[in-house]
Amino acid sequence: MELKSLKDQNLYQAAQERIKEYIVASGMNVGDPLPTEMELAEKLNISRTIVREALKGLEALQIIGVKHGVGRFLKSFNLEAILQNLSYSIEMNVKDFREILEVRICLEEAFLERETPRFSASDLEDLESILHQLEVATQTDNKETELIELHTAFHLRLYKNANNSFLLNLIRIFSTIQKNLTYLKRYRTLDKKAFVEDHRKILEALRKKDGKLAKERLLEHFAEPLHWAHLEYSAVGVDGERVR
Repeated sequence: MELKSLKDQNLYQAAQERIKEYIVASGMNVGDPLPTEMELAEKLNISRTIVREALKGLEALQIIGVKHGVGRFLKSFNLEAILQNLSYSIEMNVKDFREILEVRICLEEAFLERETPRFSASDLEDLESILHQLEVATQTDNKETELIELHTAFHLRLYKNANNSFLLNLIRIFSTIQKNLTYLKRYRTLDKKAFVEDHRKILEALRKKDGKLAKERLLEHFAEPLHWAHLEYSAVGVDGERVR
């Protein structure tokens, strides 16, 4: 596979920004056709090749669409699609892991405290079922990636009724990064028994409808991966190499 130079990548990114600025400045509405590649190249004073690559990037982000025989057009804003692409566009490293984890914790603790009084018996049964699967998985020496999937399912269920797709997608993005670090043999759950018990404590707090306690249990649960991320990040130099 041919790799593009850093200079070319910067040009594509700059072209994307200029095309987005053009869309806004032109007052385009959803469904409106974009100028042709040739017209954009002339309007923005950049090469047609760069324009084509920039447009492909905007298509991947689902900002614009393509109708065969018609051309490119402006699509409606789709935050979920952008977030789904995010997990593949960021670098898969400890810095990303740590930063997204910190943001995730802040969001989850706020949402969990707010949602705690709203959990129904059915919600709690669903969480109990996932927790049972998680417990069985730890006892049968399942792969780390399977634990991550069950862990993700538990947290997604916590916020199913919150009606906030940004939070749910952020949790999925974090899961993708966590899996990649696992594939690279850089991350794994150290104390699986405590891992399950942390989730049990969260569930118990929800049964009591104690939002403050649920938030405290959530923070305790995230203490291990957050500690690991800080240690790993401090052990990595500016060039990405581990400090000896």
